[in-house]
Amino acid sequence: MSTLVTLLHVFVCVFLMLTVLLQSGKGGGMGGAFGGGNAATVFGGSGASSFLKKLTAGAATVFMLTSMTLAYFASTNAEDSLASFGVSQQQRRIQKEEARDKALDEAEAAEKAEVDAAAAAAAVGGGSPEGDGAAGSGTDNAATGSGSAAAGSAAAVEAPPVPVEAPPAAGSATPAAGSATP
Repeated sequence: MSTLVTLLHVFVCVFLMLTVLLQSGKGGGMGGAFGGGNAATVFGGSGASSFLKKLTAGAATVFMLTSMTLAYFASTNAEDSLASFGVSQQQRRIQKEEARDKALDEAEAAEKAEVDAAAAAAAVGGGSPEGDGAAGSGTDNAATGSGSAAAGSAAAVEAPPVPVEAPPAAGSATPAAGSATP
């Protein structure tokens, strides 16, 4: 339907331009070039003036009606496309939020697994959760001076396990290396 109205609109637009150009204005216009000066004999006693004015008025009316019809068609299609665009954007936003939540859950699970593995290693090996006392929470045996050797044993015996503290939360201050813990 909109194709038919569009074709009619284009045809009326071209016809309207031609009727306006054929009318003689104050200076004669294009009508004189096409025999507009002798048009009185072809179009009747009043000349081409009233006939072309009526054609122009009719073409202008049809042009306005087709313009409003095409605008209506465009607005109803725009509402549908805007509604579908809004739905697709909402679905994308929900997918992004789900992906973000999933990534955060995976990161928390990985961090918890890392802490649990470090705690298990510390409980089994007697070391610190940070690993072999190399870096700094001050809870390893060498830093606190709580290590002892078994009397009468040829091999060095490991110190008793130190209670494992939870690692500090991200962004919180950590104790300096070598500082004593309470």
